[in-house]
Amino acid sequence: MGGASSLLDEQGSPSRRWADLGVVRASDLRGRRRRAPEPVTPEVPEEVEEPAAPEPPRVDREGSAVLPVAGPLAGLLPDGGLRRGSAVAVSGSTSLLLALLAEASRAGSWCAVVGLPDLGIQAAAEAGLDLARTALVPRPGPRPAAVVAALVDGVDVVVLDTALPGVRWPAGDRQRLGARIRQRGAVLVPVGAPGTWPGAEVELRAEGSAWAGLGGDGTGRLRSRRARVRCAARGRPGEQEEPLLLPGPSGTCLPDGELPVGAPLTGPPRPASGSAPGSAQGPAPARIGVAG
Repeated sequence: MGGASSLLDEQGSPSRRWADLGVVRASDLRGRRRRAPEPVTPEVPEEVEEPAAPEPPRVDREGSAVLPVAGPLAGLLPDGGLRRGSAVAVSGSTSLLLALLAEASRAGSWCAVVGLPDLGIQAAAEAGLDLARTALVPRPGPRPAAVVAALVDGVDVVVLDTALPGVRWPAGDRQRLGARIRQRGAVLVPVGAPGTWPGAEVELRAEGSAWAGLGGDGTGRLRSRRARVRCAARGRPGEQEEPLLLPGPSGTCLPDGELPVGAPLTGPPRPASGSAPGSAQGPAPARIGVAG
């Protein structure tokens, strides 16, 4: 199961170590969604320690050190996907973030989102995320770097909100966190303003967003949002740009210009693994460290 194997038992269930961090499988939360979750504080190391020596990046079940991404994004990224041990910064669009995570999640990778308390779960399901393999830490507390350091021991992709209130990211903290990401073979996805995470190997940003679907007289329904996605990569000259639909009519990422004639105005959410029969969006992801 990729990077989560160290925290799962032989049957693929959360191990005692996983439970000690306050992480539960999202599908186990069904039937308890109306009940307010009890505050849980993950047990995390006091500080992010510099690893003794670098290790080769972990590989997934297919033996690849690159996690898959949606086809329209693969051509922008230098490795055609999310390379383990790297940081891929995202700015300008939450839909871009969800599109970046969707294929890796559906392929079996575990994802965690640290911060971003307003992230839309319905939008995440429509974008293609497997909610049963997604954990949320909307309020990580005053030491988010330590929370991320604990999560990368068993999570393949960790999204980090760099605009958390009252939290600063000095160069030393970023470097130590980057070293741990490389050692564990995870992927860090810092989200924030452009240039917020100088150590990122790849920077993706969405620009020129405009909704489509309304006629000249203002009537109609919003169908999709057009945006230009730019990618700057370390060691690659210049930037690459692609016009994309973020999201497309069904919630997924599509190349702009390939919207089929007569396509429905809206589409059903992509079914999530482990969802109950008749459920529109499946189980909610695990929430860790929720206060109130």
